[in-house]
Amino acid sequence: MTTPLRYFSDRVLEALRTSVPANLERYRSTGFNDLANDPGWDVPVGVEFDVDKLATLDRSMPMNIVSVDLPNSLIVGEALIGLSPAVANEERIWARLAHIEAIEYCRARWVEGRDEQKHEALVLDHFFARTQTGVRDDHALSRLWWNHHIAKTCMPDDVAGALGLIMKTADIRSNFVERIWMTSRQNIAGAVLRAMRDDAWITATEGNFRLFMKALNRLGGGIVFEVLSAPEVDDFVAQCSSFAQRPKAA
Repeated sequence: MTTPLRYFSDRVLEALRTSVPANLERYRSTGFNDLANDPGWDVPVGVEFDVDKLATLDRSMPMNIVSVDLPNSLIVGEALIGLSPAVANEERIWARLAHIEAIEYCRARWVEGRDEQKHEALVLDHFFARTQTGVRDDHALSRLWWNHHIAKTCMPDDVAGALGLIMKTADIRSNFVERIWMTSRQNIAGAVLRAMRDDAWITATEGNFRLFMKALNRLGGGIVFEVLSAPEVDDFVAQCSSFAQRPKAA
């Protein structure tokens, strides 16, 4: 079922942020549904989202968290398919979702089973997203949306496969996602993902991946990838991998 996406007013957002210590019991158990229709809590964005799909988020916490973060990224991306990257940088949207529609998932992921002394900090980090880095990397839901958005941009024909490559390790995700210059350009980003899929050396270790990305930065400066064909970009990325694997001088 689709329903209008809503966000907090600035006043409500800041009031919630400063009231986290007083509201810890709400974050732990009782929630905020009694406030959901109060003034400033339900400002319409002008975008519909699939509330039923969002409710299917996996709340489990396995040792290998990627095993649930990957399908959850697909769920959030598909549930909020109408969001643009510009709108997706709006903290007030993600804070509303974390406090109302998806609070049970956010609570299970970041509050339940955690040291109570850390609950205040965890709520501030994962229910709010004051900075762009917080939106991209920390917020319980928005980080999943950005995973999906980047995967879809880079490899639209195989979003799940792209997510598996990007999210193989936290270090790989960080190195890949932080390079917005690359992930916003489908031809080079897609070529990098294909190389990660086909060249086992690249992702065999986090050190290998860092060397590969450094080579990509070093050799890619000034290249206008948009004028190259897909085979030409693939060949360039293969050269970067070869360069990264060269023995270093003592």
